[in-house]
Amino acid sequence: MIRCRLYRLAVSQCRSVHSAIIGNTEISQSSTNDTFTSVNPATNELVGEIVNCGKVEAEAAVAAALQCFRTFKNSGVAERGRLLTAWADAIQNNAEVIAELVTKEMGKPKHEALGEVLYATSFLYHYAGQVNTATTGSVINKAQPHWRPITVRQPVGVVATITPWNYPVAMVTRKVGAAIAAGCSVINSPSEDTPLTSIYLAKLGIDVGFPPGLFNVVASSRGQKQPIGELLCGSTDVSALSFTGSTAVGKLLYRECSDTIKRVHLELGGNAPFIVFPSADMDRAVKGAVTAKFRNCGQACNAANRFFVHSSVYSEFIEKLAKEMSKLKQGFGLTKGVNMGPLVNTRAYDKVSAIVNNSKDFTEPLSLTSSKPSPYYEPTILPFANQTEVPIFKEEIFGPVASIWKFEDEEEVIRLANSTRYGLQAYVFTRDLKQSWRVSEELEFGMIAVNEGAISNPNNPFGGWKESGIGREAGPGGIDEFTEEKLMCFGL
Repeated sequence: MIRCRLYRLAVSQCRSVHSAIIGNTEISQSSTNDTFTSVNPATNELVGEIVNCGKVEAEAAVAAALQCFRTFKNSGVAERGRLLTAWADAIQNNAEVIAELVTKEMGKPKHEALGEVLYATSFLYHYAGQVNTATTGSVINKAQPHWRPITVRQPVGVVATITPWNYPVAMVTRKVGAAIAAGCSVINSPSEDTPLTSIYLAKLGIDVGFPPGLFNVVASSRGQKQPIGELLCGSTDVSALSFTGSTAVGKLLYRECSDTIKRVHLELGGNAPFIVFPSADMDRAVKGAVTAKFRNCGQACNAANRFFVHSSVYSEFIEKLAKEMSKLKQGFGLTKGVNMGPLVNTRAYDKVSAIVNNSKDFTEPLSLTSSKPSPYYEPTILPFANQTEVPIFKEEIFGPVASIWKFEDEEEVIRLANSTRYGLQAYVFTRDLKQSWRVSEELEFGMIAVNEGAISNPNNPFGGWKESGIGREAGPGGIDEFTEEKLMCFGL
């Protein structure tokens, strides 16, 4: 805990250069002879200066992870469970520090950041409890009298993880926790916007007894992402890659991993439909819409992106949603009363602004709060009625903008909802049980939330169809993503 307090002081004062973590060693100078900075998007103040890692540091992290894996793969499930539980406890014990750091690095309000910390540790506790049963094999019926075939599941090897800025704690624990539970060692390349959060998590891992090389953090600027990514994808010593981010980058990584036929897990973009049928509990639908659209300032891959509201309740829904949106208060997330932060940076602001500006020929945007400078973007409604031939229909907004269309019947709205190359999550609000079942079966998405604005938790598998990704995180099979099945057939 002394180390954690010193680290907190360093972050708050912004006087020291924060190190990469390779083999439990803090790397204070990199091959690039450079540093980069983490900047608070709400205030534009410096959060911290970080060693800028490059290809050389990525190679060192792979070597450290591989050395660790050679012994850690034989560790017992009790030891893995103990490490995960201890790590989760340490994160919870430092929840205030971590939440404040997240708020400063990427802008979300502190109450949301605290919620993310608890969400993040729930995955570690889940994997710690699941590890005893998730990695078991099976006994197979013998095809020959003298055969005794069985299967076992073994850790896949060194795992590279590339994690995003929007949930910088939870996306690390959801991936790294599963890999450790499987018996793998891990390298993490965090977003350039939230490197300090990953470094802090790694320091807590060291504090609770992670063996050297079990969890390595190679933080870098945007300019170093390509050489690091190419090294991780191309290395034959890296057996699996898990990435959360944009579909465009995911496709690039998928191609890069093909030369080594690497195990790849991709959690990519979304274009989630939010469907409101006439029978819906309107207050519940509006509450769900605020959660699904505006948490984290709309910066979530599974955020509601396209609202489809039946024509008979279209006006009522917009009126009630606008009323709730007017209660959102934007500002620096450590300020009392603030319940929405800024977008993560000016690039994000420019993207959302361009999407809304391109829609002005089709509708008049309705802004619900007073305008603030970039990177703040005020919550906005775009009421398109029946106009679906607009660019925003096929784009992931990743901001606090609710685009709303009318529909007339079930068949039409299913067609509209499925008219996308994305397939991560969909939302359905109806009181008609048969309708909820019919529609859920027809929607081409990996996750369907019925009468709920948020359903992600450790027990539920997280992942999408089509160009929203490959594989599942958490749920019953989350650990298996980082194992290989082996048949052993004994001839007696």
